[in-house]
Amino acid sequence: MSFPPQTISQSFRSRISRAEDFASALDCLMEITSDLGFTQVLYAYMPRAPRLPNGDWLPLKLNVRNFPDHWEDEWRQFMRVDPYYRACFDGTMPLDWSEVQERPNLSAQQKAACGYLNDLGLSRGITVPVHLPTGRFAVVSAITDRSGANWTNVQATARDPLHWLTHAFTQFVLERGFEDQIETAASVQLTPREIECLRWASAGKTSADTAIIIGRSVETVRLHMKNAIRKLDACNRAQAVAAAIQMGVI
Repeated sequence: MSFPPQTISQSFRSRISRAEDFASALDCLMEITSDLGFTQVLYAYMPRAPRLPNGDWLPLKLNVRNFPDHWEDEWRQFMRVDPYYRACFDGTMPLDWSEVQERPNLSAQQKAACGYLNDLGLSRGITVPVHLPTGRFAVVSAITDRSGANWTNVQATARDPLHWLTHAFTQFVLERGFEDQIETAASVQLTPREIECLRWASAGKTSADTAIIIGRSVETVRLHMKNAIRKLDACNRAQAVAAAIQMGVI
């Protein structure tokens, strides 16, 4: 990873040292990326591997600064297919949004995601992925909207500093223990009973065992498991347990 000019490094460390929580740290990141010519910034963190055993992707919740009001109302439908998010798993280097937009293999829904952001004036950006141990994932995207006149200059000068900033920011967030403050998307909504049955299944208990433990009938336990399997888009108990563990549900 290349290093930024000393002034960028010094400015980041001076500003980020004042951050007392994740929200104020993200404010600092917005300030310094603004110095680089960006008008919006986002940060996302996934505390587990983004791919499920069945090949599906967990939705990625974007924590943003300076985005248009109510932008997320329509964006929720794209949280699993976000083409910039998916492109992060092709490598570790910064991604120019224009390169992603031109990929011939984008699905119709991914093209619609790009189009939605384009309509908001958010079509010019650079995304930097961070692949962390145990499959965890973090990402920064910095954007220059229509108000930013000199995108060509930003592209040429800000790529390497943003790469460094993304890794430095993620290291700061993790070292300060702020990761629990980062909003993430709810991947699936399970009831407390469904979660309880999955936990006992993960411990090797049969439906009959679980029925005795929780004081319910075997038929009730089987119904909870059936609902959990359906919600997790799994084929059987074992796959449902694996998916629930990967999602952090149990």
